[in-house]
Amino acid sequence: MKYNVETLENGVKLVHVDNELNLKVTLSSFGAGVYSIYFKEKPQILELEDFSDYMHSSAFYGKTLGVVAGRLKKDGILFGEEYHLKQEKNFDYALHGGALDSISFKNWATSVKDSAKKLAVTFSYTTRKDENGFPGKARIAITYEFSKTRDSFKLIQKATTPSEATFVGLSNHMYFNLANSLDVSNHYLKMNCDKVATTDASLLIDGVKDIPEILDFRKAAKLNPRLDKIEKHDFKGTIDDTFLFDDKLGKVTLKNAEVALNILTDYPAMNIYVDNTMSPLKFKNRDDYKKRRGIALEPQLFLFDRNSLVLKKGEKYRHYIEYKFKESK
Repeated sequence: MKYNVETLENGVKLVHVDNELNLKVTLSSFGAGVYSIYFKEKPQILELEDFSDYMHSSAFYGKTLGVVAGRLKKDGILFGEEYHLKQEKNFDYALHGGALDSISFKNWATSVKDSAKKLAVTFSYTTRKDENGFPGKARIAITYEFSKTRDSFKLIQKATTPSEATFVGLSNHMYFNLANSLDVSNHYLKMNCDKVATTDASLLIDGVKDIPEILDFRKAAKLNPRLDKIEKHDFKGTIDDTFLFDDKLGKVTLKNAEVALNILTDYPAMNIYVDNTMSPLKFKNRDDYKKRRGIALEPQLFLFDRNSLVLKKGEKYRHYIEYKFKESK
């Protein structure tokens, strides 16, 4: 296992990890995120050509989402105290904890611990009281643990609050595009989800329903025919839905002809977003991405269950997401 820490002029640290098997990953202290993943020398996520685009793009490429990932109604009462979250423009909710003012766009403290069995890179950040309207403070630690014997890494997300209760519900926003495919149309998706959230016109979650056939991936299904139908008949024009796992562990497989990615998580839900924005960003080594250029797989808490987001003083928030890469069979 090899690694080095690069410090940019703006103080951002890039941690370059090479497991000396088949996996190379670059992490960023800005947003406690993943800037690039290479498996067998091919990129596996969308990697922006210009790092400043990574820092400033509203698409959250590779970043930790929080303090609450997703769309959370902006006004409410927590233990008798009113709160008013930073509002997403023209909508009645906060997006990903405050969008461009959220923890995704902060530079986190960085530490690296190299042991016999793994390499652990930890980013830490403490929010201010009432930052973006969230009550209390949150002390957050995001750790990436790299195996020295397998092409995998585990993302461990922890938080505590030193004072009054607050909300915490973290995730990560990598856009997967396996083996540098033109788009994700030829990718197959499988996951153990039997229910999906319902939403209002603004995409704020307002209920749960049994999963419809077009979004049922309990058996592996190719994305292309599903996306063809969704783009024609769903007002969102893409998959942008929150799914609920049907077991204690979420098990997800995304694969194409070259690479299979297996994800294991103890989060109860996962939002999936297929990028159809066609925003004019340039990605490293290519400029021909169009629609469907990446799929964001975002394990997270289920926002409709607001109580699951509440973190009280003395409690500990801890969840994990594990990513395993291998050649497709």
